[in-house]
Amino acid sequence: MSTAILVAHVHPADPSSEDAFNRWYDDVHIPQVVERVPGVVSASRFLLADVQLLPEDALPARRYLSIYQLDTEDLAGTAQALGSALGDGTLDMSEAIATTGDTGPELLFYVPTEN
Repeated sequence: MSTAILVAHVHPADPSSEDAFNRWYDDVHIPQVVERVPGVVSASRFLLADVQLLPEDALPARRYLSIYQLDTEDLAGTAQALGSALGDGTLDMSEAIATTGDTGPELLFYVPTEN
């Protein structure tokens, strides 16, 4: 199997939904993605720290980061399965996550370097 990661930059829909966003992400979303999307084996979540080298006005709009560990020989197939699952009801979505604009999800796949 080949290893890759999926990096997801996400954000709550609004400040009042942050607690609901975190509960949904930890208790529903991550378990469903790991269970229902072939090739996804685990995930970790992070919150942008208050201490940064960049000035505040240069910080990203999305404050949450999730790193999904992938174990698949078919990264394109895993990406397609995730894309389908996000739109076809396989994964329970929440109104607590921002889905559009500057704070909508940014999903990026990475593979190991050849060094």
